[in-house]
Amino acid sequence: MGDSDVDPRRWTNERLLAQLYDWEHDTFTSDVELYTSVAQRTGGPVLEPACGTGRVLEPLARRGLQVVGFDSSPDMLARARDRLADLSGRATVSLADLRDPLPAGPFRLVVLPLDALGLLDETAAQVHLLSRIGASLAADGLLVLDLVHAAPLWDQPQGIPVLQQSAPDEEIGARVSKWMVRRLLPSTQQSVLDCFFDLVWSDGSFSRLQETVQLRYFSRFEIELLLSAAGLVVEAIHGDYALEPFQDDSPRMIVLAVKGT
Repeated sequence: MGDSDVDPRRWTNERLLAQLYDWEHDTFTSDVELYTSVAQRTGGPVLEPACGTGRVLEPLARRGLQVVGFDSSPDMLARARDRLADLSGRATVSLADLRDPLPAGPFRLVVLPLDALGLLDETAAQVHLLSRIGASLAADGLLVLDLVHAAPLWDQPQGIPVLQQSAPDEEIGARVSKWMVRRLLPSTQQSVLDCFFDLVWSDGSFSRLQETVQLRYFSRFEIELLLSAAGLVVEAIHGDYALEPFQDDSPRMIVLAVKGT
């Protein structure tokens, strides 16, 4: 085992950012509870494009469902494979992009958590992905889109660093503080997130990682048109993970869609 495996300070930025993704998100379970609840209705198999480190797939697989995921980040997938190692009979993950052909279906549930659809900038690419999802859905299958509702974001600070989280990261032996600078670009419907991870290591040394995430945000009726163009029909739109009504100040836009008739 080399130094790069022993000392996280020798990891590549991509590997460390994948680990920090879990540091930030592993305690976030509200969306996982939604997907496990929906899966009780649909059953499996379940597909998650852009599955990241397997945070959502793991609890579904542990409930006995067949799950399939893919992601374009080898470092994210490495963590997903470790997370799902004892579930190999029920969980499959592979390296692929959102523009690539989907794994063979049909799937009874497809989930796109945490703004994954917004990773695609172009309308044509969004419709193409949704069309392929529709084609891979079982006749009674369900698509769940988790999208940010942009309206409340305009009341939040823009262009200045905001502390998101600060806590020890036991896996790498450092205290991590995440800062984020948000910029909303209405002309292109983009949310640009400049993220800064400040790491104080056990010996007192300091390092910083920076990552910029650019996401498209969507309006309600834009999503309905995109889904319609892909041959899908909106079943319901909710405003949070508890499936409360979608309102002006709702933090999320949770869209449930089915095959068109």
